[in-house]
Amino acid sequence: MGHQSPRKITWSLYLPPIICFGLLLAIYFSGRNVDVFLWLNHLGRFGGDNFWIAITTLGDGLLLLVLVLPFIRRKPDLAWSLIVAWLLVALLIKGIKIPLVSYRPVSIIGPDRFRVVGAAYKYNSFPSGHAASVAAFFGTICIFYRQKWVRAAAVILAVLIAYSRLAMGLHWPTDVLVGFLGGWISALLAYWISRRLTFGKSRVAQIIFAIIIGGAAIRMLLINHTDYPQAFRLLQTVALASLIFAVCDYALARRKSNSGSADENPPDNSLPKVSTEVSAAPVPNK
Repeated sequence: MGHQSPRKITWSLYLPPIICFGLLLAIYFSGRNVDVFLWLNHLGRFGGDNFWIAITTLGDGLLLLVLVLPFIRRKPDLAWSLIVAWLLVALLIKGIKIPLVSYRPVSIIGPDRFRVVGAAYKYNSFPSGHAASVAAFFGTICIFYRQKWVRAAAVILAVLIAYSRLAMGLHWPTDVLVGFLGGWISALLAYWISRRLTFGKSRVAQIIFAIIIGGAAIRMLLINHTDYPQAFRLLQTVALASLIFAVCDYALARRKSNSGSADENPPDNSLPKVSTEVSAAPVPNK
C-alpha cells in the first residue's frame, strides 16, 4: 500500500459546526426553543411514520459502526478515523447524558400539541446521540472525499437524519444542534488523532477491527436492538450488505495477490533443455 498524503482540512469543513453554533446562540438568547421545536415538528408531517423511522435508524450508532466494515481493507486510514470518531462520540454522549438530567418534549409539552413517532421517551434528551453520530460519520466522509457532490450528499443526509429527531418529537432543537456540533468536532479531532496514532491502520489492527465489527454486523442481522420493529429489515439489509461486501472484497484481493505472486515468479525457461535421448556410441570395427 503506497503512502498517501494527508487530506487538507479546508475552510468549508468548518462551516457546519459554525452554522450550528450560530443557530444555537440564536435559539438560546431568543428563548424560543419550544416554538422552533413545534414549527420543525409540524414541518415533518410530509413523511409518514415508517419514513422517519427508516431515516432515524440510519443514525443509529451500531448501524454506523457496521458501515465501517467495507472500508477496513480498502481505506484503512478512513476506517481508523471513523472508529476513533465513533469512540469520541460515545464518550461525549455518555459523559453528558449520564450525569445530566434532561427532559424530552413529551415531558414538557402536551402530546396533543405535536407529533410523536414511536416510543415516547421522557428523559435523557440532551444532547442528541443520533445527531452526534451522523455528524461524526459524515463529517469524516467529507474529510476523506474531496468531490463536491459527495460532500454535499453527505451533509444533506446527515442534516436529514438529525432533523428526523425533531420530526419524530424526540429532541429539542438545542439537543440536535449541540449533538451535531459535538459530532462534527469529533470527526475533526478523530482525524488529527488517527494521523498520529497510526497503529490503527496496521494489518493486525485491521483484522481485529474486522472481527469485532463483523460480530456486531452478525448481531444486528439477528437481533433488533432498536425500539422500532419496522427498522429490523433495514438493519438486516445494512448488516448483510456490509458482510457480503467485506467478504467478497477480501476474497478478490486475496485472489489478485496470489495471481500477482504467480506472475512475479514465472517458471524459468531460459536454461537450455538437456536432451534425454541417448545417442548410440559408434561400434569400432573389428
